[in-house]
Amino acid sequence: MTRLIDLSVPLGPNPSEQLPLQIDYMDHVQGGSHLAELVGMDQETLPDCLGWASERVSAVTHTGTHVDAPFHYAPGCAGESSRTIDQIPLDWFWGPGVCIPVADGRADQPVAPREVQDFETSRNLRIAPGTIVLFRTGAAYGCPDFNEQGRALSRQTVEMLCDRGVRLIGTDSWSIDPSFRVMRERLRLLGPESVWSAHFTGRQREFCVVEKLFNLASLPPSGFRMTCFPIKLRGASAAWARPVAWIEEEFTAC
Repeated sequence: MTRLIDLSVPLGPNPSEQLPLQIDYMDHVQGGSHLAELVGMDQETLPDCLGWASERVSAVTHTGTHVDAPFHYAPGCAGESSRTIDQIPLDWFWGPGVCIPVADGRADQPVAPREVQDFETSRNLRIAPGTIVLFRTGAAYGCPDFNEQGRALSRQTVEMLCDRGVRLIGTDSWSIDPSFRVMRERLRLLGPESVWSAHFTGRQREFCVVEKLFNLASLPPSGFRMTCFPIKLRGASAAWARPVAWIEEEFTAC
């Protein structure tokens, strides 16, 4: 048997979304008026005077559960033009997954390579090329202070994963970088190179990131597969996605 686990949040207004997001709903009465106008008929002759329902969404591509493309980080990567979300191969968004718990670490300390290596040792595995690597940071989507929660990834961790052949990294946090408050503190202590350093790794290494994941506590540390296909938005730096994990379970007859 296959158990599916939804890892996305609904796209809509939410206390965790800091950028404007609006959905205008057109009901069946409005749709009937529109349909009647388009085909040249009286709305009253439609069944119950009703037509279609529809919605208009106004939101940036980085709201809700979404995938960042290399173009989000910089116009170029390793001497080549950075690819946009519609240019990334589909096989980047399908494969075996691991889910690394890092919520017990200090919130102001980014996840270091040693934590990934300790996870591998504890699970007796090694992250292979094509693995989708998720980080469960403990961020709780739905809270007004969501952008202050969770842990970031260090530049060295992103580099290590990319050098291992990982092409998609995921987090339940708002970003693989820390909050703007923490970045301001790190700027004061460590200088400009500390700002947005996880994302800026994409100037030299090509990878995608899925952010604002949900329900990661329902995943085992390993032994699952995952899909995370983004909407094919032409020339975009990111796109909304519906990531789903699936676990094969033994069927026991009653």
